[in-house]
Amino acid sequence: MKRSLTALFLGLTMLLTACSQTQAPAASASAPASPTLQELYDSYISAVSPDFAYDVALELTTNPSFFNSDLGGRNSGSDAEHAAADYLAGVMEDIGLTDVEKVAAQCDRWQFNGASFTVDGKNYDVYSYAAASTPAEGITAEVVYAGKGTMWDYEDLDVTGKIVLIDIDQRNDWWITYPMLEAEHQGAAAVLAANVGGYAQIAEDALNSQDICGPANIPTLSISVADSREIREKLAAGPVTATLTVDNEVDIDAGTTYNVTGVLKGKSSDHQILVGGHYDAHFWGFQDDNCAVGLVLAMAKAMIDAGYQPENDIVFCLHGAEEWGSSYTQYDWTVGAWEMINHVHPEWVGKTLSFINFELPAYEFDTYTSTYSAPEMFTMLDYFANEYDYSPDPVGCFPDGVLTGGYQTYTYSDDFSYYAAGVPSTVNGFLLQEDMETVFPFYENIYHSQYDNPDTYNEAVMNFNIQYYGALAMYVDQTPALYLDFTAQYDRVLEAMDEELMAEAGVDVSAFQDALEALNTAARAMKEQVETVNSGYRQAREENDAETMAALWDQGRQLTDQNLEAFRYAQKHLLGLMYERPIVPHEAPQENIQLCRDIIACLETGDVAAAVDEYAWTVNNVLEWYAMYFSPEVIVVQDDMLWGEGNQDNLYWGTDIGFTKADVDAATRSLFVRYDEEGGDFREEIAVYEAAVEAQMEILRELGDQETAAMTELATLLG
Repeated sequence: MKRSLTALFLGLTMLLTACSQTQAPAASASAPASPTLQELYDSYISAVSPDFAYDVALELTTNPSFFNSDLGGRNSGSDAEHAAADYLAGVMEDIGLTDVEKVAAQCDRWQFNGASFTVDGKNYDVYSYAAASTPAEGITAEVVYAGKGTMWDYEDLDVTGKIVLIDIDQRNDWWITYPMLEAEHQGAAAVLAANVGGYAQIAEDALNSQDICGPANIPTLSISVADSREIREKLAAGPVTATLTVDNEVDIDAGTTYNVTGVLKGKSSDHQILVGGHYDAHFWGFQDDNCAVGLVLAMAKAMIDAGYQPENDIVFCLHGAEEWGSSYTQYDWTVGAWEMINHVHPEWVGKTLSFINFELPAYEFDTYTSTYSAPEMFTMLDYFANEYDYSPDPVGCFPDGVLTGGYQTYTYSDDFSYYAAGVPSTVNGFLLQEDMETVFPFYENIYHSQYDNPDTYNEAVMNFNIQYYGALAMYVDQTPALYLDFTAQYDRVLEAMDEELMAEAGVDVSAFQDALEALNTAARAMKEQVETVNSGYRQAREENDAETMAALWDQGRQLTDQNLEAFRYAQKHLLGLMYERPIVPHEAPQENIQLCRDIIACLETGDVAAAVDEYAWTVNNVLEWYAMYFSPEVIVVQDDMLWGEGNQDNLYWGTDIGFTKADVDAATRSLFVRYDEEGGDFREEIAVYEAAVEAQMEILRELGDQETAAMTELATLLG
């Protein structure tokens, strides 16, 4: 970096000296002018190396030192994760980042060392979830096929002490948590799950692993569809005995993960930009998330090689424990990031201008790409992609360009942990299609399987993402007032508002609407101030008016601090979760009330089938679906993980923003059992739903009043 800056200085000095010799012989040389924005971006783009990113990703994918088993795996707090952290810290130092550090964070430790499943002398590959191990000698037991593993599948089975083989579709049916808990409840010794749908559909020998969202009580592993079919064919011929040996270390409250950081120092350290990905992995993890690690380091290297001197610190952070990091919680992923922003560096809230996160950034998911973000960033991202002069366009990929319709970041990546804590955050569009409901085919076929390997690599996509998001980081860095638009909060609250139902619940709707409009007015005024400062700064820069630039920069920093505090407050008071779905807090009771009333209307006409098929399973953000298929004892564990008094310190990014469940499990289960009944008496079930409506009405009133106060305060913070 010193060499390139020195060369630039000498070149400009020689040019200025030559001019002075021809125009004014005795004049002294002036200081070199600051590079133009065009020169800054051109230098960065020319320094971008997708090959460097690929080499890092390939090393993380192929070096056996970075995996715990012959099938891969680099999980939370494991030896392999620690080895990878050492490697990444070394790369950061080699490329010239400063203050390189392996930042320790608490986690549960998971190290899968290997497993074998042997039938008639033949060994079948299996891959463990973050579940229990077997004794060293293994478990030798009868194998029993239990369908989908629901409570109904066990009605005529005795599985006590046996190994249960099930089929699973974790996209369309349920997560592995539920059949695992059901098998344990039924007395099974272990579970083997074949992904007949949902994930790992690329080949019949594909295995799959996910976070477990539950306790580590019995061995639970993935087996391929082909091998499961072979075992079932043996079962059709008679009893099958197998030996299952699992070496899987899950140590509660005994792990340390490392978030590896390095800094490109800015002219000021008052604020920072954070760029990151995660380096833990299931199987080989090439796209998820080795390519993101390569991208982050390639971006850092390109900035350093280009001689870029940022205005603010740019912190490059590679998180551990993203895929899984804690047992006995529904929110067991993105633990390393959550610990980082909540316990290790809580002071980053209010200091961090943006967290730019990456997931699977070298795969062309569709003809377009997008960015998921906090809603307050929608306007900025639209401006950057469509109006900003230095925003790169895709070349050789994404022919339909970058979509900027506004896509709220979801809970499936590290950026949500930062977003919920109060840091404006983004992630490249890696999961959901434009409708934000349908996943890309990659997830059904390859995601979290052994087929996530270098065969999936797309160099053009990698190159574009390094260029585009590096330019985005530079845009944020070079802009005096952080471009947050709080009219997005107005839009999301307005869209979430059922005026009639809120009034019925006792919410002061007039006060709510007044507070909402006051928020909109304050948000528009703040947006106008930000745009005026930033526009004036760009013009002053073009005119090389240093005095005006300095004044506007100071003014912009004041607006930035004001907006960052408002952003933190908005997420604390206006961001809620309905299980995994981000909502405005009052949406949860509002939605449950309407669904319960729809169910009651069906039951009053005796149409139990419509009640079940259309409404009952969707209550509580579809948690009632599980109540239909799994034993009450299983649902008790689910509820304890989410709402148990003794587990509230184990919720991570769900802490303090969850919803209150409508207590309808018994009625849900009853309706499912009575599905084919005609002319029945459903007064008992109706009474359950009516009681739930009453309870949820009170919650709706309380949340409505709280949101009124929050919007009033938010408007004040913006004013």
